[in-house]
Amino acid sequence: MNETDDLIRRIVADGRRLRDAAAPMRPSPLLDLNLTMQQLKVLIAVARGASSGHQLTDVLGVRLATVTGIVDRLTAQDLVTRREDPHDRRVRRVELTPAGRDVLDRLNEAGELATRRLLGHLDTAELRTVAEATRLLCEAAERAAAEDSPH
Repeated sequence: MNETDDLIRRIVADGRRLRDAAAPMRPSPLLDLNLTMQQLKVLIAVARGASSGHQLTDVLGVRLATVTGIVDRLTAQDLVTRREDPHDRRVRRVELTPAGRDVLDRLNEAGELATRRLLGHLDTAELRTVAEATRLLCEAAERAAAEDSPH
């Protein structure tokens, strides 16, 4: 194994260790939700811009009938709404309601709170190191996304 592969293996293993060690520190609003994993995936996909049934089928890898049922249940919980596409009346767009946005905001805030609590256990020099590593990871993610995006 070369050094690069060894470092990646160590980083991934330490990432698992971090996740496991930090798990008890974070509140889990996810456990308070009455949502299936597929319903949560639809909320996230809609927040990221998927709004038609066909876009959601691509994201979830399921049939349109399945997406319709999931969206029906989310609509009944007032987490999403459907509206007619102004450019194509045959297409119905799915949008987050304020309650749907609130669900995702609470999940994100819980993650950020846990991160802040964890980072609060580091001194300034350690925080500088983490800040630099985070910047490098962001740049790598941006490069990877640019490579993966259709040109």
